[in-house]
Amino acid sequence: MTMISVSLSFRYLLIFHRENEGLLYFKNAPDIEFDPLFIEKIKYQIHKGHIQFRQIKNQIIHGMFDQYFLLLISSNFSKTILILDEKPNEFTDEALEAFTLKFESQWEDELSLFYSLYQGNIDLFFEESKRGHKIENLINEIFHLNFNLPQILHVPKIKLQGNYKKVWKIAEELAKENGTINIRDLWAKSAIITKIDKDLLADIVYEFFMRGYFLPANSI
Repeated sequence: MTMISVSLSFRYLLIFHRENEGLLYFKNAPDIEFDPLFIEKIKYQIHKGHIQFRQIKNQIIHGMFDQYFLLLISSNFSKTILILDEKPNEFTDEALEAFTLKFESQWEDELSLFYSLYQGNIDLFFEESKRGHKIENLINEIFHLNFNLPQILHVPKIKLQGNYKKVWKIAEELAKENGTINIRDLWAKSAIITKIDKDLLADIVYEFFMRGYFLPANSI
């Protein structure tokens, strides 16, 4: 089981300041349109205690909002919420914990002086930090959101068999409409049609990436 299943189920990452719970930064998956109303609903439900979180591992707690899965972790200066379309697996907690540790380390000065020096200006988190870091780059490093970009099929040089053949046929059908495919759609549709476990499907999709069968549309 690979990290790609976390990437494909990624919907939003929200970072709040721990002191007053104001939103510092947000990132949505490339194929998901940002919905500010959805974010406000999440904030309201958490603030009112309507979302029931349960302890899973270390500082990470899990909850649900509608059909979405939420993971929340609190650190020295921030609270980070990861919102997924699919149930978290063992890699999800590791990814969120790794992101939080790096974020707090790379942005420590800005976070600690957010109100006293920066007057609560969140624009600084959408820019490069004093240490030359960008949050978007960190998110892509940890969660590999490039998997959610439109992909072009590159015909395999070997004959595919079994589940690989089934998934590839579905990919070809999806690509007929506009020449590219959305991996999240392929993942979901393959699970419905083939009944293959989604984690196993993620492994198959990842292998297609590694063999060069899927190529980002913007790289062609």
